[in-house]
Order: sequence, then C-alpha cells, then structure tokens
Amino acid sequence: MSSSPAAAEAFPYFLAQLEAGMAGRDEDDPGPRPRPDLPAWAAQLVGVLFDGQDAAAAQDWARRVHGELGRLGGRVPLGVVHDWHARVVAPMLAEASVRHGGAAGPHHAVGLLHTRTLAGERVPEADWTAALEPALREVYRHAYGYADACATAGAQAHAYAIANGFGEERAAEFAETYAQLNTGANARSYADANALANARALAAAYAAGDARAYARTYPFARVQAYAHAHAGRDGAAGQEERHRAAYGRLADGLADSLARTAA
Repeated sequence: MSSSPAAAEAFPYFLAQLEAGMAGRDEDDPGPRPRPDLPAWAAQLVGVLFDGQDAAAAQDWARRVHGELGRLGGRVPLGVVHDWHARVVAPMLAEASVRHGGAAGPHHAVGLLHTRTLAGERVPEADWTAALEPALREVYRHAYGYADACATAGAQAHAYAIANGFGEERAAEFAETYAQLNTGANARSYADANALANARALAAAYAAGDARAYARTYPFARVQAYAHAHAGRDGAAGQEERHRAAYGRLADGLADSLARTAA
C-alpha cells in the first residue's frame, strides 16, 4: 500500500493498518506500518495491543496512541519500553504470579532494572539475564494452556486405554494420571525453553540499548504471553473477560508511557 506522508499520518490510515494486522513486523520486513516512521518494535506493540481489545475500546485507544505518536513525530525512544515495564508490566505480572501461586519477587527484580535503566544506568547484560530468566519462566508457566492441553491428553489416553481393554474405570484412572503427568512435564518444558531463549535475546538488546535488536525479539509474542499469564488459562469461567481486561490494562499503560515521553 502506498500513500503520501500526509495521508500516512492521518488517523484513518493508521487505523486501517492496525485493522490489517501489523503485530508481526520486524526491521527486516519492509511491509507497511501504522506510521512509516514508527520503529518496528513500537509497531509490534501497538498492533498486538490493538488486536487484544474489543473493537470499540481498541479504536478509542488507537486514536489516543495516534495523537501521542503525532506529538512525538514518530520518534519513539526505547525508554518507553522501560517505563511501561517498570510501571505496568512488572507489577501486573507480579500480581498474576501471586494469584496463581507463584512468586512476585522475580518480576519486581526485573522492574527494578527497568527503573535503573530509565535513570540512565547501563545495566550489564549478565544482570538482565539473571533477572529475566526466572521472571519469564513464571510468565510462560502461567501462560501455558494447561486446561486445554490436559483435556486433550486425557482424551487421547482414555481412547488408548479403552482400545487396549482397560475397562472404563481403569481407563478413566489411567487417563487422569497420564494427563496430569504429561501436561505438567510439557508445561515445564515450554516455560523453560521460552524463558531461556527470550531472556538471552532481551538481555542483549536491553544492555546495548539496541532498538533493532529488541524488535527482533518479537515483543508482540511476549505481550500475548503477558495477557495469558495475567488472565490465567485454567478453563475457569470469565477467562475471555479477564483476557480482554489484561490487554486493556497493558494498552492503557503503553499509552501512558508514550504520554510521559518528552517530544
């Protein structure tokens, strides 16, 4: 899609690009962004947060964000990410972790590093890695779709047991045990692998203050994990409403961080 700079800055263009789905853009993808001058990491965050809200809330939020981006002339510093994580993301994840039976400490530790960075300190990569790994492990553990995975594993195990002559009572017992053991192991592997990979890439980007490297860590995917972790994926009633609420809180926080940024 081509457009003049003036048209590209107009809200209808901005909204149309968001509605077309911009969350996966990175520095190596030359496709259109909501604003041509918007950093790739910011396009990812704005895109995924827009997608996570209901239509009316998303449009109102997009108008606010569009105004802030216009005020900044599209020049969005990486400090916005640090401000957002320190004020909004880390406290949200700490709150969610405690609610799900985990620990708040790892998230507070990451939030402190973001605060130190905002104050002008160069936090070493090793410090970022040491803080991010346990915090992200908590995020991905709580974001894992445990209820659905357990139900699928149980159904498959039950079918196997029946096919092999277990009888209904033994089949049900086998299915329950298998589902819990299998899903628990998969959830741990999922959390460990994602925490390790994301922590190392993020630590390098943060320590270097490298916006392009940060974009290549695919921050939109972590936002999805943040929302899942906060809402919970245990199959409890109201999960969709909690999911939308988590996206709304993250989105409002990012808009606030943009508003706090000097032009």
